[in-house]
Amino acid sequence: MTNLITRQTEVFYTDPWPPVVYPLEGAAEESFSIEVSGLGQLTGLSYTVPAHASGTIKANLQISALTSEDVKNLNSLALSMLSASVQETVREQTKTSTSAELTLWTWFFGNAKGSASYESTYESMRSMGLTPEQITKLMEAFLDRASKMSTVEINFFINNLENDYSVSGDLYLYTVSGTVKTQKSTQQYRMLADQAAAGGPPPTGGGAPSTGNIIKL
Repeated sequence: MTNLITRQTEVFYTDPWPPVVYPLEGAAEESFSIEVSGLGQLTGLSYTVPAHASGTIKANLQISALTSEDVKNLNSLALSMLSASVQETVREQTKTSTSAELTLWTWFFGNAKGSASYESTYESMRSMGLTPEQITKLMEAFLDRASKMSTVEINFFINNLENDYSVSGDLYLYTVSGTVKTQKSTQQYRMLADQAAAGGPPPTGGGAPSTGNIIKL
């Protein structure tokens, strides 16, 4: 395995498209909005993984986000509130989705294609069997983690073993961002997937698969 370590301060993240901002008036009291969802791009990385090789890359990002552990805990809480059949549906979707562990917050809670309002995510959660009390509990847990966001670093493993070309430069990874709202407070959030494509966007960019963690600095 090739060891590729990059620790830079000039690594930036580009959202898939400009966010859609929803007005707060008249919105559901406990829910979240999705203002951006899709593949974003990390730029400013300097690495090269040769053909038929693999390696690791670390970099400090110039953005605030929830950590991979935060997302894992929120997923576990949400899944525990769902029926066994719905849980299995979500797991199957996760296997084939580019949004990876963020699938629960896009396809399942609103099937967001870029954006979703407070009302639509609330109604989607209700339609999947969550009670108002469960939604309140979940959104309060979401708000708590979102209020503790800080700048993060990535620690990713790039698997280029199957490719006969080298990969270098950027990483493409799924993001979900927006605002979570409860009766107590309102807080912006950002979640980054723990799966990425190195060197090019999937599925036609010639990139290599990459997996890792988003870690609080």
